[in-house]
Amino acid sequence: MKRLGLLFLMLIVSTITLFVTAYYQRDMNTLSLNDPQVIQASIIIMVILFIPPVLLSFFNHKFWRFLSAIYQSIFFLGFIILVPTGVFSFNAVLISIVSLAGAVISIWSIFITLPESFFREG
Repeated sequence: MKRLGLLFLMLIVSTITLFVTAYYQRDMNTLSLNDPQVIQASIIIMVILFIPPVLLSFFNHKFWRFLSAIYQSIFFLGFIILVPTGVFSFNAVLISIVSLAGAVISIWSIFITLPESFFREG
């Protein structure tokens, strides 16, 4: 159940990151709070992307846990890519803070998801 809880926490942080990124709109062709259909579509896609690791969290076999950890590393990479966006943008440091929190939660979830035999020697 710890794995499932971390996945839902990561989904919540991903949604917050989406809204913070939309708040700091940089261009006309980017995500914006003025276009609610795009925000709604982005949230739906995000929920769909979270369905496989949620389903895999119910299995306790070593293979499925390792596969889930690999899949969750995609979320980690997404958060890490967003960190420089806020750093290099003058007013969007909040994007970096929220995405860094998401990256920490992602790493935590990956370590919880990996099977115990992955960390044992021999």
